[in-house]
Amino acid sequence: MKAFIRIWKVLDVEEIKKSLFVIGQLSGECFHCHNMGIPVDSKVCPSCGSRFRFIAFRRKTTQSVIDRFRLKHPDSVFIEFDDFKKNIDRDKARRILDI
Repeated sequence: MKAFIRIWKVLDVEEIKKSLFVIGQLSGECFHCHNMGIPVDSKVCPSCGSRFRFIAFRRKTTQSVIDRFRLKHPDSVFIEFDDFKKNIDRDKARRILDI
């Protein structure tokens, strides 16, 4: 039996920023240039040309939704958006506080 299991892996957040496709209700957003309204089956940002290697969902999602998107994006890595966002926010706070 194959199933999705969340794992902890060290990844370069800056690298993810450059190639992250954030999927919302109806369309997606390129995290690199913040172009919105991108069709969810896109593999490349039409605005900046970034190739979407990482995919995250704005809302909590189910395995059936991930399965559907995995068929559209078989080579992409699916990440938890909340984990990614917390790391970005922590980095911003450190820069502001000069830590």
